[in-house]
Amino acid sequence: MNQRAAFVNCVVRTHFTDRVAIAMSSPPSIASASQKRQKTARAPLREAKAALYREHILAAAEAIFAEQGVDATKMQDIAREVGISLGTLYQSFAGKGELHRAILISRSQQMVETVTQRGVQVLVKPTGVEPILWLIGVQVQFLLDHRDYLRIQLQQGFAWYHATSWPSAEEERLWKQGLEQMRGIFAWGQAQKWFVPGDGTDLAQLMMALQQARLMHWVSAGMVEDAAPVIARIQTDFVRQFCRPSVALTLLSEDGSQLSARALASIAALNG
Repeated sequence: MNQRAAFVNCVVRTHFTDRVAIAMSSPPSIASASQKRQKTARAPLREAKAALYREHILAAAEAIFAEQGVDATKMQDIAREVGISLGTLYQSFAGKGELHRAILISRSQQMVETVTQRGVQVLVKPTGVEPILWLIGVQVQFLLDHRDYLRIQLQQGFAWYHATSWPSAEEERLWKQGLEQMRGIFAWGQAQKWFVPGDGTDLAQLMMALQQARLMHWVSAGMVEDAAPVIARIQTDFVRQFCRPSVALTLLSEDGSQLSARALASIAALNG
């Protein structure tokens, strides 16, 4: 290399080094700002993917818990079903108990939202017993549509007496929200002299126990019966147990074994 070429090469290298030094000591460049914007824009996408991933794990775990029982299920079973490593599963959920709670909270939240949104007018100001029976049907239909969640609930055996499950704060909040709704309905019916007297909390727990018995029978029989007769039996139980005799006579068949055709028609009309 001649002296001129060596000099030019030295100048180029010096200029490049100086530019790098200036760039490193100066405020972020336009390119850096662009990279930051791109990183920020990707954050919602990562969060959405993480949410979908979490839902996939919850769905798989719900099915396995329902089939095998929570106690008999291992985290390895869930990881295998989802198609991930055990370590990756533990990155999302600290243990089986946390995963079980997450399923119950997620589904319970969905059920409360479904009942509240569809039955807001009934919850605020009921106009008769038939709308309340219709709202009971909405809640039971949710359970029948989500069989795995129902089976997990029934496996616990204390859905009607929540305190024995040592609930988390979020579970307790959802429980109290649902209980308050039921207490409000019973208080309204008692004020109208349509429902029998009694403590609202006790009546609500008794109602849940009756539902649990009916739903357990449906699950034990293979969950093949259509939803309509299952819901109708639960609604009939409500009338026989909580309505005053004079009111029950207007809603039940002559022998008291089922809802009358008129009551069924009134309830069906509310679905429209």
